[in-house]
Amino acid sequence: MTGWRRAVAGAVLAGGSSQRMGADKASLEVDGRPMVMAPIEALCEAGVSPVSVIGGDPVALEGTGHEVAADLWPGEGPLGGILTALNLLDEEQQRPVMVLACDLPDASAATVGEILERSAAAPDSVVLPMLDGVPQWLHALWPAGARTPLTESFEAGERAPWRAGRRLPVIEVSVADGQTLGDIDTPEDLADRTDGCGATASRD
Repeated sequence: MTGWRRAVAGAVLAGGSSQRMGADKASLEVDGRPMVMAPIEALCEAGVSPVSVIGGDPVALEGTGHEVAADLWPGEGPLGGILTALNLLDEEQQRPVMVLACDLPDASAATVGEILERSAAAPDSVVLPMLDGVPQWLHALWPAGARTPLTESFEAGERAPWRAGRRLPVIEVSVADGQTLGDIDTPEDLADRTDGCGATASRD
């Protein structure tokens, strides 16, 4: 494993309100285990370290075996969670951070690896996988130093990762298996996945 990959840290965002689902998505069981475990394991198996969980119920998430850090901006959406991850894991602004949402039950190390490979040639860029033509901002690699421009956007009132992220260079990647990018937002999404209807694109 190359040195640049070892330098990448990882975070899984688990602090969302889950209003559309009506239940805590991180601890929702999919395939017999909490949904948060799929993105955690995808990051770990891809060689990302350390991996932390951002937000969510620390008691419920204790069983993940990873650090659970409180969201520094609870209720402010995923951009606040991303900034919390960068503050925790890229404090000196020298380490890229791969950030995945907790609601990716088919997240895979192979897809994470594709994104990491692309980042090697563009270390200053946000690297985003694409699903049905939609960039997946909650399955993204944020470059070292991204915290400063994202913080400036956040302090100016921006809350959408896709708008704040466009302040940085962006590389959009077509991955081999788009199914690994599908998220679960509602009970209907969960039913569709169970029925084999495929992934759901999310802009966020």
